[in-house]
Amino acid sequence: MRIAALRLGHRNLLLLHLWPNLYFGVRPQVPDTLLMGMMWGQGQDKSTLVNTLHDTCEQDDGIEGYGWTMYDARIGGSQTIHDSPGHVDITTHFIKSEDEESWGVQVSARMRPDAPDRVKTAVVFHVALEKAANSDAKSLNCTNAKSEGAGKGIDATACYGTDPALGSFEFHVVGDASNRLVEGPAVKSSQVSEDEVWQAKSVFTKQVLAGAGNQAGYLVDAPDVGNMQFIQMVFEGAFTDCISHTPSSIAAFESSFRKRVNKVFPRAAPFDDVRHAGFGRALLSNLLGGLGFFHGNSKVDYTNATEYLETDPGFWEKATDAMGRATITDTQPASLLSHVPSRPMFPRGFLWDEGFHLLPVIEWDFDLAVSVLRSWLNLMDDDGWIAREQILGSEARSRVPEEFQVQYPHYANPPTLSLLFPILISKVNAARTYLGHPSKYFSSANETSAMLGELYPLLSRHYQWFRRTQAGNFTDLYPRPEDAIMGEGFRWRGRTPMHTLTSGLDDYPRANPPHPGELHVDALAWVGASAQALREVAEYLGEHSDAAMYGQHLHTVRHNLDALHWDPAEAAYCDTTIDVAGEFQRVCHLGYVSLLPLLLGLMEPNHPKLPAVLDLLADPARLWSPHGLRSLSAADPNYGRDEDYWRGAVWMNLNVLAVLRLRDLGRRDGPERARARLLAARLRRNVIDTVYDSWAKTGLFWEQYSDKTGAGQRSRAFTGWTACVILLLGLDLGEVPAGGRRGGASTGGISVAASMLSFLSLILLLVFRRTLSGLGASAMECWRTGGAKGLDRGAYEEVIDLDERDV
Repeated sequence: MRIAALRLGHRNLLLLHLWPNLYFGVRPQVPDTLLMGMMWGQGQDKSTLVNTLHDTCEQDDGIEGYGWTMYDARIGGSQTIHDSPGHVDITTHFIKSEDEESWGVQVSARMRPDAPDRVKTAVVFHVALEKAANSDAKSLNCTNAKSEGAGKGIDATACYGTDPALGSFEFHVVGDASNRLVEGPAVKSSQVSEDEVWQAKSVFTKQVLAGAGNQAGYLVDAPDVGNMQFIQMVFEGAFTDCISHTPSSIAAFESSFRKRVNKVFPRAAPFDDVRHAGFGRALLSNLLGGLGFFHGNSKVDYTNATEYLETDPGFWEKATDAMGRATITDTQPASLLSHVPSRPMFPRGFLWDEGFHLLPVIEWDFDLAVSVLRSWLNLMDDDGWIAREQILGSEARSRVPEEFQVQYPHYANPPTLSLLFPILISKVNAARTYLGHPSKYFSSANETSAMLGELYPLLSRHYQWFRRTQAGNFTDLYPRPEDAIMGEGFRWRGRTPMHTLTSGLDDYPRANPPHPGELHVDALAWVGASAQALREVAEYLGEHSDAAMYGQHLHTVRHNLDALHWDPAEAAYCDTTIDVAGEFQRVCHLGYVSLLPLLLGLMEPNHPKLPAVLDLLADPARLWSPHGLRSLSAADPNYGRDEDYWRGAVWMNLNVLAVLRLRDLGRRDGPERARARLLAARLRRNVIDTVYDSWAKTGLFWEQYSDKTGAGQRSRAFTGWTACVILLLGLDLGEVPAGGRRGGASTGGISVAASMLSFLSLILLLVFRRTLSGLGASAMECWRTGGAKGLDRGAYEEVIDLDERDV
């Protein structure tokens, strides 16, 4: 079965993105328009279909594994879904034509080796038009028809619609004559409420159970006008191979993609083999395949209750009471272009994740990175606040417990977007080689200056907001060390005895009970990293007074990291609090918090505290493990206790920063140069081996990894910042002495790497403001031949830019 579609009449649909929380879905980068997706299930009968129907990605729905093997946001890609209970493997190809006037989807499926005879699989395509229920300017209807051009005797379903933002559009679902079609295609047209247009599975299930189908539960053809349309087909057994119908553009893209990934992310020994080539493509593809466009309102507490200042003892209890009394505001709708950390678990934008997401993206597609960065910064309010979690609209809220839906304008998050600006500047200055998609910013200094001139004030406003709202208390109320510079210290708001969610490190242990006089080393380090980034941008733009101000901020941050947070007894950076006697006290829970001054580039090669920080990092009894750096020291009393989220597990975003920072120190003159380089090489190997081994076993990337076994754990299909590991594949740090990962930092390590019958094929083709003439011939026309030619696309009309630091 093929779905082939034709040309677009409006470039808005070229700005088409995946609907990341669906196994397969697409939507334009235009709010309140078209939603399209595919669901499937076992088609034996009504009950089986309803109980096995797959639409949204879920943690535990029986799917063995899934993910993008290739994906490029400008062109498209391929993913495979392994439905073991359904005895079928499904592959989706989503390709935009090189003439930028059409796009298409091909869905193919093959029976698994264990499949019994006469397996039935139901496939349901759903199409919905938002805001169409009471609009004369919007319409959508589907009908069954014979396709004159696709081949004799081939059934086709045609859908037609209009939308003010998209114009007129049309697409066809075309059946292949060789497929064994048991039922359908059948069209069910529905008029649903606006809050149901994104709930295709729920609406379809209700209709089937309510008797919309025949005796077997299959839909009866009932086409009409409706803001939601379902197209159902049921297939039996193994079907004829339809590979000959695959558009040549798919093969051309696959060849081009492999070459481009090898070029942009080259691999150095010992990872320069074919297995790690596929591993690298999967890391990048699943990160890019998590790019989505989101639109909707948010729930925000704008009451600014005095309790939110958190100035009194027991402030967390008083703040909780005030939240219970607060009037919650539904904001005006906003839009966001963002990657998601995890399609099944976290299918929305997270502020502190996105800075890490964009580190590989800026290497691959500079303009896309700029567009995402711009989209995030444009969410900022007049004060400089960006909600740390973007829960936009009812669909996003359906995946979040109610107690976590409200956002608070005094809550911060690590400002990871600042990491990108030094990278951005170094690339436009040609200080670093850029091998990704062609960028408009590299060919025009005016474009670059305009872009930085737009983004710089936004980042500066966010920075000033952070300094103001997360400031520590430096009044006479609380004692501070005499050599500390007053006013340059920060604490995360939103603390409770068990959590500091705003820090991004959730249950990482802090002073307990919380105290209004405490200061957090990671909050200060993030201010320093932001000041460093802003100084570089200000210098580039010729804002010399600003550059001097940020330089002074950076100086005082570095001074106070040592004056406030260095604990001589522990030889580590620690949080501080006020003890029961009213005295200044450092509270040391050694882990990622202790390393952040190093990881964020705030320690120079000759820093007197650097040897002790490297000792901590490299100590197998504390942070070093065979699988990466632990989030919390194994010697800490809280290690592995309670929720055990950031209490020992290995997180790859900060491990990647550690490798890059150690690599940087290993290239600069200093007393720790040789040790830093060796640690970088060993940590690189441990991290890559850990993520690769788990991926080879499970076919998935994970939220975190066990420091004991290296197994992936918590959220599965969590590519997100785990994809940053691709940045390590090409680092040439020299050979690591053999001896196995198990020996810790002193022994280096070498991991032991884990070593159609097609029954459905669909090509989906949209036509906007154009007439279909000869469906089959036109469909093939839109899939241009010519090898990889034309696959280096021009920039999006709206894309994002990151900056690059030589970390």
